[in-house]
Amino acid sequence: MTELQTKAPGVYLQEIKTAGPIAGAGTSTAAFIGTVASGSADIKPGKPVLVTNWTTYTQEFGAFKKPLGLPYAVRGFFENGGTLAYVVPVADMSQLGTALEALTHTLDVSIVCLPGQTDFANQATVISHCADMGDRFAVLDGARNPDDARDTGPVHTQRDGLMTDRGFGALYWPWIVINDPESPAGAPERIPVAPSGHIAGVMARSDNQRGVHKAPANEPVRGALDLEYHLNDAEHGVLNGLSINALRTFPGGPPMVWGARALAGDTSWRYVNVRRLVAYISDSLLQGLRWAVFEPNNTALWKALERTVTEFLTRVWQSGALFGRTAAEAFYVKIDEEVNPSSVRDLGQVVIEIGLVPTRPAEQVVIRLGLWSGGGRVSEA
Repeated sequence: MTELQTKAPGVYLQEIKTAGPIAGAGTSTAAFIGTVASGSADIKPGKPVLVTNWTTYTQEFGAFKKPLGLPYAVRGFFENGGTLAYVVPVADMSQLGTALEALTHTLDVSIVCLPGQTDFANQATVISHCADMGDRFAVLDGARNPDDARDTGPVHTQRDGLMTDRGFGALYWPWIVINDPESPAGAPERIPVAPSGHIAGVMARSDNQRGVHKAPANEPVRGALDLEYHLNDAEHGVLNGLSINALRTFPGGPPMVWGARALAGDTSWRYVNVRRLVAYISDSLLQGLRWAVFEPNNTALWKALERTVTEFLTRVWQSGALFGRTAAEAFYVKIDEEVNPSSVRDLGQVVIEIGLVPTRPAEQVVIRLGLWSGGGRVSEA
């Protein structure tokens, strides 16, 4: 606040700068790591390059080169509603660590894909990166059986090496079938491609249309003409129990994302949207509360932080992301001497305790059907 210059006695109005509301962090910028067809001379392996559409990608890296998975994934991302992506070119997976290290400096990334790579060791490395960063989520491809595409055994084994307690990744299967963009005009050839890029685009589209709290499922996969394998309900039930997200087709409809489970052993983080919602809230708070750093650590600061955080979480609750008839039922914010004793204050720390009740997807809608003398009655439970 600027000093008020000496004036005649009276009442004066002075404008001061106060902490503004917390703006929500972005959730739909994706990063793709893989091998490209070509590249500009000034592009270094492992260096993230921002692309905003498919044309930009082809100008930087060329188009398709079989059997590469990355170009098809990036094209599918933009086709499904994605708008911003970083491409991290590598010669092979030995450079994965270098690529992920580079992404630690690219702070607006929220989705990470490793298109077409199904080795669980590499995928686990990507999940660990996302967990360490805390603000991003790994979208991974399920493994194919090279001998029999109808065998789900490989994806079961793959999943066992990816489960964690915190659930910073999800696995999608089967692969999708698209028209080969390089096939002759008038005689399109269909080819199977990894689904992760298309799924990342579905997530971006769902985030923009409904919000990150909406499970990115029951959504069509644009550009997908078919699936490499058609699951029945029994097979899907097994995959769902293993937290493997299925892609399904139903009569007369396009391929759909039909699962929203994260690779989490802890049931608190079972659903993709819950994990991504909490990551979004955490990232938004980290960005929106920087003004408080180096302020006097007293009750005035605590009250200002409480007001700012409460206002932001109230907006999150009003968007439908948190469950509760009132804001008080949906979340709480605690900044007092109990969580900030003198031992904590002496370290120069302010602790803010937040509790959330996120909404979870209606994964199973149960219909109770019974008969009575007046006819039939159906009730949803």
